[in-house]
Amino acid sequence: MRSSRSVVVLAALMLVVGALTLWAQNTGVWDLGVYPGGTWSQLLAVNDSGVTVGIGDVAGDRRMIGVRLVGHDEGQWFESGASSAAVSELMPAISNTGVIAGTITGGNGYPEAYAWVPDHGGMPLGTLPGDFKSYAYAISRNGKFIVGQSMRQLTEAPFVIATAVIWAAQADGPGGETAVTWEIHALPKGGMDTLGAVFPGVLLRLWGGWGVNDSGQVAGDAYQFDPSTGEWWEIAVAWNPMAHGKDWQVQQLPMPAGPLAGDFPFTEALAIDNRGDIVGDVWGGYAAPALWSTGQPAGKAWTLTLLPSLNDTPMWDVATAINDSGDVVGYCYDAEWVAHATRWNVQSPLSPAQTLGFPGTGSAAFGVNNRGIAVGFYRSGGVKTAYAVKFR
Repeated sequence: MRSSRSVVVLAALMLVVGALTLWAQNTGVWDLGVYPGGTWSQLLAVNDSGVTVGIGDVAGDRRMIGVRLVGHDEGQWFESGASSAAVSELMPAISNTGVIAGTITGGNGYPEAYAWVPDHGGMPLGTLPGDFKSYAYAISRNGKFIVGQSMRQLTEAPFVIATAVIWAAQADGPGGETAVTWEIHALPKGGMDTLGAVFPGVLLRLWGGWGVNDSGQVAGDAYQFDPSTGEWWEIAVAWNPMAHGKDWQVQQLPMPAGPLAGDFPFTEALAIDNRGDIVGDVWGGYAAPALWSTGQPAGKAWTLTLLPSLNDTPMWDVATAINDSGDVVGYCYDAEWVAHATRWNVQSPLSPAQTLGFPGTGSAAFGVNNRGIAVGFYRSGGVKTAYAVKFR
């Protein structure tokens, strides 16, 4: 469940590119406004070259957008050229190769996973056989893996089921440099999709991959929603690739134990770094940011640590992204229920949470690269606008 991504239509805010460039070079801050002519924007990911992607409106259409933070073309916006109007869960991500993974409105009118490169077009990624829609949520830094989910429509309850999937790049060129196709694989459920396997009387029918690293390790969730009662159930899981690279093994990530188990009966994994550390949250009546750390690269055993919040008691606080230096970003609410873009570090996970200094009356960070640049949005005067900051 990725409940943190709501979209609000807002008033336009424009910045002159020349002023933007000078400000960024001098301070490490990019107050980016919106895509030219748009009315709202939100950044979700950034690669190590300083190219960031997100979502916004382009000529009245909901699309994937992006902007370059550094280089000779700093401040230049780009967009996918394809509508994502049918996509509620729109979360583009970008690799260090420049490939962007996200979701567009497919030919059947439903969401379809999509890979693209600015100024070079894109490629629909398709679904599992028999499914009717798919979503892409993350791409590895090396551009070799994309993860998301593929959904099938049923004629009787539960009517829709979702399978976590991974698309692996298939190369065709000297030395295998040029990826031309993507091969879809269903990620296994390990028997946890049967009635009562995890929660009594509950069938976890919806599975998704939210993060992937360069070795093909995947972080994600299995979840269920009952619209008649409004109840959610959710567990964080990880998939580890097998030696031959064609299959994966699934395991449930640790849940809070002892007194915390009653406060946080559900877990959510949102991102994974190249060491295998995973971030997300644990939740119940409220949510706390969470880190699942592993003792070795590509490890298969994790230890759960609840990261500090801005308050003594968590509000609805989430760790959304992690880089390979152990920087973690996300958001925490203060006592007045105002969200603040926040950061932590894996090396000192119990040190106090630090705000990233986003302006406005509400902010969140959703992406961080290995150069210490965090991206997200802030809200001011009813306007939700793209923002980035270099914090180290």
